[in-house]
Amino acid sequence: MKVAIATDDFKDVTGHVGRCGGFLVLEVEKGKIVEREERPNSFTNHGGGGHGHGYHNHEEGHHQHSHRRLQDALSDCEYLICQSAGWRLVEDLKSVNIKTVFTSVTDAETAAVKLEKGELDMSEEGACHSH
Repeated sequence: MKVAIATDDFKDVTGHVGRCGGFLVLEVEKGKIVEREERPNSFTNHGGGGHGHGYHNHEEGHHQHSHRRLQDALSDCEYLICQSAGWRLVEDLKSVNIKTVFTSVTDAETAAVKLEKGELDMSEEGACHSH
């Protein structure tokens, strides 16, 4: 199972996906991490490159958020673990078969292993509807 984790330090699960410093991508098999990759965030609104205004998809109309860059960057992952994310992002990731998992577990590797084992404490509340 390949899992992306929103993080600021490549160790801990961070708050809002759009503001995270990067993504720790872990491949987990039989309760063990078999592959680890760090991907700096240059894909989201507030990550490395958006100036807080979001990326605009002019094909869909002015000021529409486009998560295409993040969808592409995480296309090899089955899950995204985070503490919170915008509801549009959750839906856009779902459309490319990436499930967003909200958790209060803070250690990224622990969260990924627990998810693979079916033991991760997940929250139903993490999708932000304010934007």
